[in-house]
Amino acid sequence: MKVKGHKGNDTIRLGVVGFGRVGKACAEALIESKDLVLAAIVRRLDSLAQAMPDALSKIPLVSHTAQVQGMDAALLCVPMAQVLGAAHECLQHGIPIIESSVLHGDAFHAHREAIHRLAMRHDVPAIVGAGWDPGALSVMRSLFALLVPEGEIETRHRVAASLHHTAMARQVVGVKEALCTEQVAADGTRQRYVYVELEKGVDADRVAAAIRADPLFLGEETSVFPVNSMAALEQEGRGIVLERRSAPGRSGYQRFLLEARFDESLLTAHMMLAAARALPGLSPGAHSLLDLPLSALWGEQAHNVERSWL
Repeated sequence: MKVKGHKGNDTIRLGVVGFGRVGKACAEALIESKDLVLAAIVRRLDSLAQAMPDALSKIPLVSHTAQVQGMDAALLCVPMAQVLGAAHECLQHGIPIIESSVLHGDAFHAHREAIHRLAMRHDVPAIVGAGWDPGALSVMRSLFALLVPEGEIETRHRVAASLHHTAMARQVVGVKEALCTEQVAADGTRQRYVYVELEKGVDADRVAAAIRADPLFLGEETSVFPVNSMAALEQEGRGIVLERRSAPGRSGYQRFLLEARFDESLLTAHMMLAAARALPGLSPGAHSLLDLPLSALWGEQAHNVERSWL
């Protein structure tokens, strides 16, 4: 089966199944997309009467995927326990799916195999694990391993908070709220990351200098980042440090480090939309992100991306 878009055009019309945090992020990202269209939002029957954000008020809201007209594929944003049922419902009606279940190792492979059997039975493509982890992080780990074939990789999720350092940063004049995190680098040195929400009109450089000058931070690498809302950072922010180091004894020393703080729901939504762009031309069965050419995730933008970055 080749997904070309509704009625043979190049635009892929996507349904969002489920309207939790990931579903809402997918719907909002589709509204902003220039090459993908939000066909409908599928919710439980008992949730249809709930108010929707203004930006989504004109989008068809239904309780079943069969009620959606002209849907080329579905983004499954339901709880893990409901994914297989939702996948079966879509695939048996010839609707390709993209899902982002958080599973790893044997559990992920068993899940993929179950969806693969359904997809093959109904001659439809499916993309599994198209979220943050597994998903985007899997691609990054794979790329790091290609660049440093013999070595070790370490993943640290959300660097640990330091209560004493956080309390000190909160006492600096002009700081409304603060959060200090820490990590230990490969050479054993301690690194501090201080996120500060500032009072109106306060000079960020002065606050950063005051924090670094405190005895608690002396002798440590300290980075200070102003943020708009500490509450939003704590509620939505996730953090990760991904490090790949070459094996001891190898000629030369290679070290790659990725550090990020992000909204996981938003990253998952962006990854699912990218996966949807790769649907055209996929053979029936379940595919992971590692099965797909990177250019396919850009869809029609692939040519411009190649010209920009190659």
